[in-house]
Amino acid sequence: MNYRHHIIRNFPPNYPLWKKILANMIFFFAGTIIHHRKNLLTKKDLRRALEKLKKGDIVLTGNLRRASHFIIRGPVTHSMIYIGHRTFIHSIADGVEEVSLHGIFTEYDTMIILRPKTCSRKKTEKAVSEAKNLLGKPYDFEFTSGNEKFYCCELVDYCLKKSGICDGICKKAGPIRPQEFISEVFNIIFLSHNLEIKNHRPFLILPIQKIL
Repeated sequence: MNYRHHIIRNFPPNYPLWKKILANMIFFFAGTIIHHRKNLLTKKDLRRALEKLKKGDIVLTGNLRRASHFIIRGPVTHSMIYIGHRTFIHSIADGVEEVSLHGIFTEYDTMIILRPKTCSRKKTEKAVSEAKNLLGKPYDFEFTSGNEKFYCCELVDYCLKKSGICDGICKKAGPIRPQEFISEVFNIIFLSHNLEIKNHRPFLILPIQKIL
């Protein structure tokens, strides 16, 4: 998981040069740090998350210190799937890869753990298997549908559909936002200390004074 500025080289075969240049420009500006501050996730959050995490859980995180937060908005800006053994699969600019729990807690600021309300062990294993099969796929800088490249939410949604857990989270046209996974399909298993639910609705409030 490398968020430092570098050249992205993982693209689909025969990808146009101008698209490669544009993708690298997007990565450079979106990954720029705009708030120089300590990470908000705590050791207590880490312990609580470890107690809750189960294979197949969908994990939403917020990288609120970077410029991408202005584009994605909301308390969570990223999504991934937990495959067990403190390891997740997600898609970032370099493509689909594994990341450790330690890597998550040193980079991100908020966390939500979601678990399907109705899901068999077979479907859970299928979702994890589908995620593993996508390792190495390029990032989808164009946010289009398909199975050759994936942005983070597209990866998670693809695994949910292929495993039969649900028919897909987002029914509207356009990219899926991480917060859209907070739906009737899932139970909210864990919230980091800096998030809270009001009126028992799936609407998350991040105290602004805590992130500035």
